Amino acid sequence: MNGQKYRLGIIGLGPIAIRKLPSEDLPAVIQSSMQAAEKPPFVPFGDRVMVSHTWAIGHVPEIEIVAGCDLDPARVERFRENWGDRWPDARLYSDYRDMLADEDLDIVTVATPEHLHAEPTVLAAESGVRAIFCEKPLATSVEDADRMIAACEANGVILSVDYTRRWSPAFHKVRDAIRSGAIGELSTMSASFGGVQAWLFRSGSHLLDAMVFFTEADPVRVSAHLEDGYDDWDVYRGQGGGNATERDPGGTGYVVFDNGVRAFYSCLKNTPDSTRDVTITGTKGTITFKFDGESAELQFSDPAYAYNTIHTTLTPDAHRSRGIEAAYREIVDNITNGTESTSPASDARKSVRIMAGFLRSHQEGGRLVDV
Repeated sequence: MNGQKYRLGIIGLGPIAIRKLPSEDLPAVIQSSMQAAEKPPFVPFGDRVMVSHTWAIGHVPEIEIVAGCDLDPARVERFRENWGDRWPDARLYSDYRDMLADEDLDIVTVATPEHLHAEPTVLAAESGVRAIFCEKPLATSVEDADRMIAACEANGVILSVDYTRRWSPAFHKVRDAIRSGAIGELSTMSASFGGVQAWLFRSGSHLLDAMVFFTEADPVRVSAHLEDGYDDWDVYRGQGGGNATERDPGGTGYVVFDNGVRAFYSCLKNTPDSTRDVTITGTKGTITFKFDGESAELQFSDPAYAYNTIHTTLTPDAHRSRGIEAAYREIVDNITNGTESTSPASDARKSVRIMAGFLRSHQEGGRLVDV
């Protein structure tokens, strides 16, 4: 780029977009479990996933923030307070349509509430940007996801989704092991998460995306039961409820993929607060790990003596940037060199299909439904 920087604008200046500390603007019950991590690099392995888009962009020299937008004046002011020293010339707007019309942007970050991703993404794609990085989930309905993808395809715009663990070295080490046949033919997968943040569309969608990432397959049928109190959720009704735990349901579900893999989902608020745990089983062995861990455990039967179990640790070969920072570094490479996204919208759409199927299945008494 000969020193030229890609110009970026942020739509939605909530905590995930602009906070400077991991627990900033989170409820006290969540903050209390995070205070110990508030020293650089904040969480293990150099991961910056728990901070913000703005924090991460500040570590990618090829990108500069030139604009931001939010309807809430308090959030606009918070951006100035947090980042005015780092991005003093960023122009701030109350209407993203004005921002898209006035600014010559290369990249747009869409960090609005989850049910409001579609319109900003479509208009950004039509405004001439080169890449859009959308917060997860991609959308809260398949129809919105399709509109977003169609607009980006029609305008030649890269659309990536912030499923940050897709840039985790440990995630790739596990998928490489699966691809190598280390556990034989993949058969089942389970992913679980508990506590006050056990939400389907926010936290839970990370679990569903992990299923898509590791199975490398298409979901075809699902069944689910949501927690009590969500019988009216035939469609998403959370209205982007921020961190209000009651505005996004927990639940359990089952996903059948077209390669025969069966996946089990558990995301319940009335269970102990926990890290996201994943177990992947094949015909020859099992891999277990935690979402934000640095390694994974591989175990399989000793071929010389069936009652013995052999354990080995899968550890990435080298440290590298991960999380949101790695995502923005990749977007630079996508634009500059035409490389593929690690977290494409086509994959994120699969998680939207699963979530929509979960709602429909719950409405039908947990029946297995096509997605």
